[in-house]
Amino acid sequence: MTSARGISTRKPSQVFAARLLPGLSVALARSADTLVTHAQPLLRFNQAVLLSATVSTRVEPAALLTNAWNAVCSPVPLLPMVLGDANSQQFTEFEKAARALLDDLIRRWPANARPPAVGIFTDGSGVAFSSDHPSPLSSDWLAQHQAGRCPTTTLLPFCADGGWARIISPAASAFLH
Repeated sequence: MTSARGISTRKPSQVFAARLLPGLSVALARSADTLVTHAQPLLRFNQAVLLSATVSTRVEPAALLTNAWNAVCSPVPLLPMVLGDANSQQFTEFEKAARALLDDLIRRWPANARPPAVGIFTDGSGVAFSSDHPSPLSSDWLAQHQAGRCPTTTLLPFCADGGWARIISPAASAFLH
């Protein structure tokens, strides 16, 4: 199901086919679920299709770069909600969950094989990353995925009618049945 703004609400029976991370731990799955929970209001507030969080693996401590992907699929800085707003904590919690997920994923790479930056992304229903093209901030990241040259590894399955499915398979979602 998709809300009026196009934000997906996950239904287990309607997930986008994906390659799941082998050996996905319960802690990693919980972190992904927490990330989705805090991403949903941020997606609505930013009128975004996707949110991404990226961190450098070359600098300690590395800054967490968060972006919203707008309707034309361009990354823009993620706007935190107004302080004092009932949902302002969502931004902080999203960043905490993203940092935990990224730290866990980076530890899974051998030290001598880590890419310069690693990122995760969500459409509010699922969470994934790409080991082949790990930084959502690289210039051709989305084009590589849309062309099918860069598989994603799913930490939490995406809805079949969610933002990620519409970006990856826009022709399929354009038809009304």
